[in-house]
Amino acid sequence: MARRSKVDALPAALKAQLERLLADRSHGGYEALAAWLKEQGYEIGKSSLHRYDARVQRTMAAIRASTEAARQIVAAHPDDADEHSAAVIRMVQSRLFEALVGMHEAEADPAEQIKLLSGAARAIADASRASIGQKKWADEVRARLDAVEAAAGRAGKRLDADTLRAIREGLYGG
Repeated sequence: MARRSKVDALPAALKAQLERLLADRSHGGYEALAAWLKEQGYEIGKSSLHRYDARVQRTMAAIRASTEAARQIVAAHPDDADEHSAAVIRMVQSRLFEALVGMHEAEADPAEQIKLLSGAARAIADASRASIGQKKWADEVRARLDAVEAAAGRAGKRLDADTLRAIREGLYGG
């Protein structure tokens, strides 16, 4: 297992301050950051800071790319039934399962396994709650549509484009 970064071991408040400096690029270089951290009582080299910054920048680039891809998907294929969210939830659940299997096969330190399992259990519970919420919402939408269709049928009327637009606004908020 890889050694933990010295930056990751910093107190949360100091790490947050360091991340703000890295994000706004107002730090004056890694040597200046290393000197600043030394003043705070932490000995972290410029190379470690550079590696940490590169890791954060890769993560941020991946998030930006994912966000842009999601934006383009939604623009190309509107998702009034929230099927995109359901697919994302299924993907997260699948990746968590794969990670758990991989961790078990790697035979990591038992204490580390317990820590990782605890985090994974929380993530699985969150994903499951989101999935349940999404399914409940979809059921509510179906029930509302069924009620509208039944009411129109009893009145002997058809649902024209204006009526469908009003239904869509009522169900989806616009």
